[in-house]
Amino acid sequence: MLVDSGATVTAISERTARDAKVNAGTGLAPVVLQTANGAAPAQTGKVDELRVGNIVARNLRIVTSPGLGSLDVLGMNFLSKLESWRVEGRTLILVPHHPQNVS
Repeated sequence: MLVDSGATVTAISERTARDAKVNAGTGLAPVVLQTANGAAPAQTGKVDELRVGNIVARNLRIVTSPGLGSLDVLGMNFLSKLESWRVEGRTLILVPHHPQNVS
């Protein structure tokens, strides 16, 4: 999984979406992602809950595209749900809001 502060939205591979039973294609219209490798058609969707360690993001909008290959990308819509995030040297520090309800 890649964390990309330059990505507006979280993007998951078609395999991840299938394995997690994410209902992609629930948006009003397909979108086109502008990636480093060019434009890629994508479907929109939403996940009820995404957990990364002790961090929980709920009702997170996602996109999925065959153009992602096997890559999953946490975008700014995930990072904006945090208390803060920063880079120290070569380490990414994600600070969740506390307390978290992780029921």
